[in-house]
Amino acid sequence: MKRKGLYVLATAAMLVLVAGCENNQEENPQNQVTEITTPTEAPEATATPEPTATPAPTATPVPANYMEANGIEVLGAGWHTCKGFIINELDENGNPILELADREYGFEVTEELQDDVKVIKAELHAKPYVHEHGGMTSSCMGGFVDLQTGKAFLPMDANLLQTTLLKQEDKEYELQLSFEFEFPSVTSPYYTETYTLVCPSDYEDAGFYLTGFNNDEEAFAERFGFWKKLNFIRHGESDLLVFGVNKGLATEPEKKTAEGAELAEENYFEANGLTTRGEGRVRYLGTELFQRRNSETGLWETVSVETKEVEVGFSVTEESLGDGAKCIKGTFSYDDEGSENEYRGVSSRTGVVDKRTGLVYPTQVYNLAGSYVLEKEGEQFSILVGREYVEEVNGRVDVTISVICPEEYDDLVFYLTGNYMTEEVDYSKKVEVSSIRDIEHGESDLVFLR
Repeated sequence: MKRKGLYVLATAAMLVLVAGCENNQEENPQNQVTEITTPTEAPEATATPEPTATPAPTATPVPANYMEANGIEVLGAGWHTCKGFIINELDENGNPILELADREYGFEVTEELQDDVKVIKAELHAKPYVHEHGGMTSSCMGGFVDLQTGKAFLPMDANLLQTTLLKQEDKEYELQLSFEFEFPSVTSPYYTETYTLVCPSDYEDAGFYLTGFNNDEEAFAERFGFWKKLNFIRHGESDLLVFGVNKGLATEPEKKTAEGAELAEENYFEANGLTTRGEGRVRYLGTELFQRRNSETGLWETVSVETKEVEVGFSVTEESLGDGAKCIKGTFSYDDEGSENEYRGVSSRTGVVDKRTGLVYPTQVYNLAGSYVLEKEGEQFSILVGREYVEEVNGRVDVTISVICPEEYDDLVFYLTGNYMTEEVDYSKKVEVSSIRDIEHGESDLVFLR
């Protein structure tokens, strides 16, 4: 039985106000009591002042746990921005130069009750930091942490369920913990650490942390298989985020909207009379690029981009992944001519487009999937789009676009056209969903394949 619930621990302090009344006796300057005489006339009535309340001193609240005592906010599910490490360049000795930059970390969690224990599955995500030259940084450090004591733990080996004892003052819990990790790839948009925690059903202090990796292998390895107080995790100047399991389970799901919906057109391919070609050699009016290496700088420079008849190979595969998902791969093959100082070959732009809406779902850089939310007949679903570049031994170059989507989704086609863009691209700029109408292709053809 799976549940998502809210456990709230609140401490309330009551202030007791004690009111004191002054003595009504009058005193003379010598502090002697004087006799009260009967007045000859009735005195005018005077208002009796309200007694002044004296507040009792406020007790200093006792921190509920380690996190509160150390001013650490416990976060729920979703994405959070913080300072993390990136590596943009190397020094003269080839060592990475660490810099701080905004990083995005995410948290997802589910819980399942099994007899007298519960099984918690937590995913910690880190979005790669993409540099303008096309490289990316995805490294970070994560682990389990007990919110009550601040004791952190990371299993000795990935994919190995490790048993350990957690002591909380007079309590003791037996925990079983394992983890696995996945790097960003053509089918994964994040660096992800997935944790499985098996614990007693009455244990309520489970949490996880994620922080920057300062390229110190010793600081990374010293956490394996041992309990370590959170404030002894060596993460340099990067931020450290703590996520609570109970708070994560209580977080309202993020409301998503279909991306690029305002640009979508109804039955785009049908309305515009567009058709698709199949596999094989594709001949079309495209562009040929001629480049020459600069002998002084060693950099490649564009000599010309010519519109002409060119030919590209195309093949497509589909594979069922189980759980209702499939992977579609479209591969474009180029037979280029080149030498040490000159290059001549087909220059093209490729991608995927939804033939029902005319929306293009781009990739930012090679070997990093992009995640998109689509909507069809009122139902939302997600797809992953990635691109990889492979140089074959025979001189052929393959560019493969991979799409992971629901098995029933069948509106995806690949496009191919000429490429007149010769200026350098800033890969750090986030790519957005666009209409196929906005693809600049000059005089070249726009070909659709599936």
